[in-house]
Amino acid sequence: MNSANDQLLHDSMMDAEVAAMEIEQSINIEEEEENDSFIKFIDYSKSILSQNAGELEEESLNSPGWSWIANRILKTCVAYSSGVTPAILLSEISLAWNEQSRSGAPKKQSECIIKLKKHKRAKLPNTITIDSIYEKKFLSLNSVIEAVVLDSFVLPGTNIYMLTLGDIWSSNTIDLYLHRRFYNIADPKNGILRKGREVLLTGCYLRVATGSSVSARLLPTEFFVVLLDEDEDDDAMLLGAQFCSDSFSSISLDAVKEGTSYSFYARIEHIGPLEIQGTNGSLQRKQIMLVDNDGMRLKLSLWGEQTLVANLFSVGSTLALDRPFISDAIDSSLEPDELCLEYGSATQLYLVPLIQHKEQVSIALTQNHYQLSRLPTSSNPSQGPIFSQVTLPCDSQGSIDFRNYPFRFCSHMLLIYVTR
Repeated sequence: MNSANDQLLHDSMMDAEVAAMEIEQSINIEEEEENDSFIKFIDYSKSILSQNAGELEEESLNSPGWSWIANRILKTCVAYSSGVTPAILLSEISLAWNEQSRSGAPKKQSECIIKLKKHKRAKLPNTITIDSIYEKKFLSLNSVIEAVVLDSFVLPGTNIYMLTLGDIWSSNTIDLYLHRRFYNIADPKNGILRKGREVLLTGCYLRVATGSSVSARLLPTEFFVVLLDEDEDDDAMLLGAQFCSDSFSSISLDAVKEGTSYSFYARIEHIGPLEIQGTNGSLQRKQIMLVDNDGMRLKLSLWGEQTLVANLFSVGSTLALDRPFISDAIDSSLEPDELCLEYGSATQLYLVPLIQHKEQVSIALTQNHYQLSRLPTSSNPSQGPIFSQVTLPCDSQGSIDFRNYPFRFCSHMLLIYVTR
């Protein structure tokens, strides 16, 4: 009996020791977890993404799981073998999760893009589509992207602004790291880079998809132009309040030296290259001739890599320059008393593109010049030709451009029209 009691007591003591060891191990694990910065960062990332998902309930985004975040962090660390910061980790995790969340959705163009298809703005020469970027996995520096802002957001846990861009020709979208030069116009409260805003950009570097990235992205570029529409009330108010008070004749060099900034609104009259020979070879340069509302002309000079921004301009469009750098003969090789505008470090560009308006002109449906000259008379109007209409574009001055007119008239035909 005693032996049985002793065995029972021994077993109880062993169970107590095992339980104590398990409790101690559990406490040690909890302490290790509390002291493990990797686990802390995963929990922090999960809380940030969960908070971001809560702010985007209309998109039905769920926060990622613990293992998914851990896997993403490890893949990103492998991709950045030289070192990685918490901001980079957060941005990679956030973008990867957003891309994964929308990858299952059908590729359907946004309504704001569909509305823009009605625009009659001419396509720029070097324009490429977002679909072609994904197909070729390549982007040259002089390529132009004519895009529409579909979303503007800040990467969770950072102060990095991102734009999601689309275009009217593509079903894909692409994300752009916005250059800090434009952070003031991307502010959600007061900025104009909202959903539906058209932008032009060039000089972009493409970051192709890696082991840590779901899709390609565009790195920041300084050559970024915001399109404005004078028929939109907000844009008209912006132009009137910010750009119509200054003119080229109001420039004062003394005021410029004291720190006064100017904003101009002028039509692009000419875009031309200009090569400058220096001691170390030639320097690429472009000059844009601008004409303000008073008819005064002034040159906008672009140097070196800045010449890429000229790819975004077209003759006849109107350029709004905010805080351009103003140089004179002392600062450059200009003629005495000559001023010149330059694309400075604080300059921002807005563009009101030229819309090719058209007018309808009545013509006869026959191409026979003899029949065309036989106009109907009041005595027998049924014998005359049948008339239709042809739409002809207007030039930058608003005059009808007859270069696309389907028929050429001789002088005697015009005389017949006049006498009839």
